[in-house]
Amino acid sequence: QNGADIPNKPLFVQNIGALPANGTAVAANRLASRGALPALTGTTRGSDSGLIMGEVYDNGYPTPYGNVLRLTGTGDGEILIGWSGVSGAPAPAYIRSHRDNADAEWSEWAMLYTSLNPPPVPPDLNPVGSAIAWPSDNIPAGYALMQGQSFDKSAYPLLAIAYPSAIIPDMREWTIKGKPASGRAVLSRELDGNKSHSHTARAQDTDLGTKSTSSFDYGTKSSNTTGGHNHSAGGTYGGDSIGGRIRVQRDGNDQLTSWNGDHAHTTWIGPHDHTVYIGPHGHVVIVDAEGNVETTVKNIAFNYIVRLA
Repeated sequence: QNGADIPNKPLFVQNIGALPANGTAVAANRLASRGALPALTGTTRGSDSGLIMGEVYDNGYPTPYGNVLRLTGTGDGEILIGWSGVSGAPAPAYIRSHRDNADAEWSEWAMLYTSLNPPPVPPDLNPVGSAIAWPSDNIPAGYALMQGQSFDKSAYPLLAIAYPSAIIPDMREWTIKGKPASGRAVLSRELDGNKSHSHTARAQDTDLGTKSTSSFDYGTKSSNTTGGHNHSAGGTYGGDSIGGRIRVQRDGNDQLTSWNGDHAHTTWIGPHDHTVYIGPHGHVVIVDAEGNVETTVKNIAFNYIVRLA
């Protein structure tokens, strides 16, 4: 009698997992599977009103296996929970929607990311061979420090295009400079240095003028007494005396005059001083060296790494 003879209809509906005629899926204690549901495409909407559950078995969904929850109302929505096929392994989940217009199309499936199903690492946009500044000593997988080491060109053909010599440049303590227009070769090195320039240095000129020495009175000074002498005279020696007096002195057969002539001189010096002319002049100036071991600029140390590919 189509259930009319069932005394406790709500209990019967609960036991068979059916939905109440005057309710929605929220009122259901459990949702029965509709089996394999064909994937809806294009503008096709669900034919059932409310919430239904179906199975995925290679029937057009993003995963080969899983469960689908389809909500049909003014618009449509689907949630797909995939099966991994491996015991205890996580599986991806997807979601999509369909707006209320009859001619509207389903949106693309969007994967739901979780801690066990994180989003993929975005591709490295740096061309292979680029020197990448890396703020850690922990180098990520697939990269290498740029330390002047060699590499296998067959294992990393893209890196070999950038560095045909199979040598990765040593970037330790080096900075990168744009290639100048002067024609300098790419990857050529330039040692540190200052731009050529000159300095001028001088000591201040000072005219010291004419300076006087200290004054001292030397007084009157005497020379030594000397100068006594005699002369020889011609003639024959005639005797020792005349009238008892010595007439001349005798030196052998020569006659000598008396000894006379000792005398002295005095020289007056008196107080006086001297002047010394110095005049304007300059001095040699020595500029001492100062600075670091090498020329540098303010900087922060990074590791340079390169992608291996």
